[in-house]
Order: sequence, then C-alpha cells, then structure tokens
Amino acid sequence: MRITSILMSFIRLLYHVQFYLSVGENMNVRSFLSQNKIIITDGATGTYFSELTGMDVKLCEKYNVTSPDVIRHIHNGYIKAGSTLLRTNTFFANSYALGISRDELKSIIINGYNIASECAGGKAIVCADVSAVYGNSLSSSQVLDEYKFIVDTFLSCNAETFIFETLPSLQTVLPAIDYILSQKPDAEIITSFTLMPDNHTRSGLSAKSLLADILQNKHKLTMIGLNCGSGAVQMFRNAAPFLSYIHENTDLFTMVMPNAGYPSIENQRTVFTSTPEYFAEQTAVFKAYGVSAIGGCCGTNPEHIRQLAIELSSEGNTHQKSIIYPTPKQNKTPSASSQLSENKFILAAELDPPNTSDITRLISAAKTLKESGVNIITVSDSPLGHAKMDSVLCSSRIKREVNIETLPHICCRDKNINALRSSLLGAHSDGIRAVLAVTGDPVSEIDRGVIKPVFNIDSTRLMELINSLNEDVFSDSPIVIGGAFDPAPRKAEYSLKRLDKKMKKGASFVLTQPVFSEAAIESIDRARETGAKVLVGIMPMVSYRNASFMKNEVPGMTIPDELVHRFRPDMTREESTEVGIEIAVELARMLKSHADGFYFITPFNRAEVISRIISSLHLEISQ
Repeated sequence: MRITSILMSFIRLLYHVQFYLSVGENMNVRSFLSQNKIIITDGATGTYFSELTGMDVKLCEKYNVTSPDVIRHIHNGYIKAGSTLLRTNTFFANSYALGISRDELKSIIINGYNIASECAGGKAIVCADVSAVYGNSLSSSQVLDEYKFIVDTFLSCNAETFIFETLPSLQTVLPAIDYILSQKPDAEIITSFTLMPDNHTRSGLSAKSLLADILQNKHKLTMIGLNCGSGAVQMFRNAAPFLSYIHENTDLFTMVMPNAGYPSIENQRTVFTSTPEYFAEQTAVFKAYGVSAIGGCCGTNPEHIRQLAIELSSEGNTHQKSIIYPTPKQNKTPSASSQLSENKFILAAELDPPNTSDITRLISAAKTLKESGVNIITVSDSPLGHAKMDSVLCSSRIKREVNIETLPHICCRDKNINALRSSLLGAHSDGIRAVLAVTGDPVSEIDRGVIKPVFNIDSTRLMELINSLNEDVFSDSPIVIGGAFDPAPRKAEYSLKRLDKKMKKGASFVLTQPVFSEAAIESIDRARETGAKVLVGIMPMVSYRNASFMKNEVPGMTIPDELVHRFRPDMTREESTEVGIEIAVELARMLKSHADGFYFITPFNRAEVISRIISSLHLEISQ
C-alpha cells in the first residue's frame, strides 16, 4: 500500500512539473490545449464552502469581500490538487440574485477575480464565471443591462475567458455572450449546460434541441460543456454521444463536470456520498471520448480533483474513442392527428371544467356541441386563477366518452417545468394531439397569502418545451401547438410581436380573444399573413347583467356600448338569449371571411346556445 501511494504521488508530481514548465502568464483555453493536454477544472466552490464553514451556500460570493481568506483557501486547495482551470467565485453574482447594490456587486466581482488570479499565479486558466440573470419580473432590457455591468466589471480586471455554467438553454445567456464579443472579439466563451437524468435541460429542452441551438451559434463559442444535474455515470449516458458529436463535427472544445453522485439530506444538510476514488474512476472515462476539460461540480472537493488528476495522468493523453450521435428519428405518419393542422375551416367550442369531480353535465354539453358540428372541444385551465378540474384530465375524459378531438389549455401559473412536462406526457399518451399554451391569469391579490403562483416559465417557453418534445419524445406523432392572440387595436403591435415570437417557438395556430367589432379585423388579417391559423373568438352574451359584467370586469374584453344596450335589465332569459344569439351570428357573418375558423366560448357551458348559432350559420360554413 505504501509503495502504491508513493507511486501515485510521483505520477502526480510529474504531471505538475510538466504542466508548470509549459505555461505562461497569459493562460487561456486555446493556448493550453494547443499542447494537447487535458484541462483539469476545479470542483464545486459552493458545496465545498458549506462543507468548510457550515454556512449557507447563498453567502458564498459575499465572502469574496467579507472573508477572502476562505475563498483563497478553496482555490488553493484545488490548485494543489491538480486543477489547471479555476472558476471565479461569482456563480450567483448579480444584483438580483444576491439582493445587493451595484457597488456591492462590483466589489464581489473584482475581489473574486483577483483572488482567483492570485491563486492561479499564471499556472492555471482563470475563468470569469458570469452569473445567468433570471427573473420573471425582469424585462429583457433589465437583463441585458445587468449583463453589461457584470461583463464590464470583469473586463476591467482584464478577463479573457468567460464561463456560463449550469445553463438550461443557450438563449438564456446569448445577450451576454454577444455583448462580451462586441467589447472583446477575441474573448473565449465557455457554455456549460445541465442535462437532467431524463436527458432534458431544466427548461425542458431535449439534448437534440440544445445541440441544434449550439450549432447555430458555434462561431461565438470556444468550449461546450455539461455540468451538474447528475453523477458521472448518468452524465456519461447523456453526454458521451452529445459531446462526441460536437467533437467530431465542430472545432469546439468540450468539457464535463459531474456531481459527486446524488445528494441526500442528513441532519438538515445536503450530503454527497460518492467517494473521491469512485468519482475519479468514473469521470476519467470521458477523456477517451475526446473531452478536453474534466472536473467536478456539486459535492466535489479538492480530494475528488486530486484523485481525478491521478486517474487522468495514468491514462495518457491520446483520444481513443468516439460515439456516433444518433440522427433524429424521421416523422412517421401520425397515429393521431389534429384537425388544426389541416386546411379546413374549424369550429372549436370552449367548455369550462367543473369545480367538483362530477363531469356528467360537461360530457352532456360536449355531446350537444359535437352533434351541432363542432370539430374540437377546448377546455380552459382554471381561468382567473380559480381551481377547476385539471384541463388535461377533463379533455381526456371528453375525448374518450364523446369521441371528439379535444384541445386542453395548459397554463404556466400553477405548475413548474417538471409538472408541465408530466402533463404533456400524459396528454400525449391519451391521444391528445393539440394544446393551447398560455401563461395564465394571475392569482387574485386576496388569495396571494395562501395561494402561490408558480410562473416557472411563460407561454413562449412552454411552446419551446412542447416543440422540444415533438422533436424527440413525440417525433412519431407530434402535438400541434397553439397560443392566444388579442386582436384589439390598442394592443395590435404588441400582440403581433408576441405572435411572431410564439411562431418561432413552434406555434401554428391561435385562438383570439372574443371579438365584438370590425375594429379587430385589421389585426386578424395581419396575424393570418404570418402563416398562423387564426380561430376568431365568438363569445355570446346572454343577458344585460352578463354583457355589463364582461365589459367592465373581465380582463381583455372590448365590447361596444351599443351591443350592451341591445339588452335590457328587464328582459326574460329567453329574450336575452335571443338577442345574444342574434349578435353572435352577426359578428360571425362579418368575421368569417377573415378567419380560419371560429372559437366559440360557451356561456356558462350552455351548449344549446352555441348549437343555435352554428345552426344559423350552417349554410355559410363549409366544413
């Protein structure tokens, strides 16, 4: 055992000597790898910080200023272990994530870069770790402004190599990358993504969708990596073909930084149980597949990196293997198709799911609508933030029991990405081939004390998630993606810009807000010119009270006074219904030539009202 230990120490010493003799003061990725060496990155700063101090990882970046010796100890530990690349301790360093001022942020970044540079001592690459800026309440201009401040601060420190890690998509940081290259065209850009065990990113992108985005922007990048999300064995299953394809088909370098296995909770602390020896043995395998930089993420400490350096040193430097990345499956004839993808005039009718578990009346309404000529039943998703039966489950029941195509609305208010993806998998399994992706109405202020909105993503990112599933999991029978469109003249330009973005994310049709006047026709025509299939919303009013309420209290409704005044408060139910049907038929006749179909919003699930409107239009609609 002692002889083995001495031998391993000697191998490690030889590696360090060879490395230190070959480096200069201006160390970067290209110059280092031109000597055909494997870069050994550092390990986790955050989890190692918690291991050393017992403090919350959220305090880590602030220690650049308050306790720099702790951060210096971490960096030096990795250098002594064999790391030839250090990431600055700035992973969460942005003013929004840390809740600090710009002056405080500047001190954290400058101190972080200087500490890493001091520890590297010209013997290791220093990567400016640029924090990804998130926040549902942040505008794109706020995000870009924050990136500019962070990048400018790093550039003031003469940073040359930048790393963005643990990314859910490339689009998240493209504004920052573009800004870096505008200020320093020869800067090196490393992007490292997190693929979860299901081979999708945290935003739901498949590995293939991620790869397509990378290839489109490869001229901006120096190195592509994967980090976090899983241990070495699971990462190998996901990463080997992904990174091998990049290695074989581009001039980009590649990187992997797996976790030290999967975490567990012990005494209210996150613990990684993978031994350094096991981690090193499993992680070193990547070298044989053309990977240029290898290191560790969550749960790794200097001992993990020390053992990894020994494994990599003993293996030699020759790239030995490659894996052919599987080509995307060709779409076969869909086993179930949506009429929304066909060139025909569509009649869709919306039903509101019940707030109980009894679906009997809804099934009855759906049958009436089908008999009236409706092609598709759409089901809303807890409108106005009031809990109703799940739209996907409700749609599945209607589809099975009525034998009609259904279109569930799926909103982002109540579910995170994992839950949304689960719903989509279940919907597809039950034969649903069209969904309406919506951001969702906000939870009312009075409920916010007990009901928390999620809004993990918005409608366009949900479309991106569905499109990614279509390219991968659903490739044999994809889901047709729809979105909402508000044709009100005052919102026309904004709505059309949103529509353009939605179509780029995979949407092919839209359902409009209810239309009550010819003023919306110009917006509808412009929407159709984009290539989107537009189903114009027709929402019958059924009483004076109903019309007044919709005009004054329902968001997004623009109803002319003259329509409201065609009702009287003293009308009977029958008289009011007749007026409502009459108005709806007039609107439908006016809008038909400007529509690819109608989207009837059924008032109070009174299917007979929609049935009578369709009957009045029967001779004018060719289905």
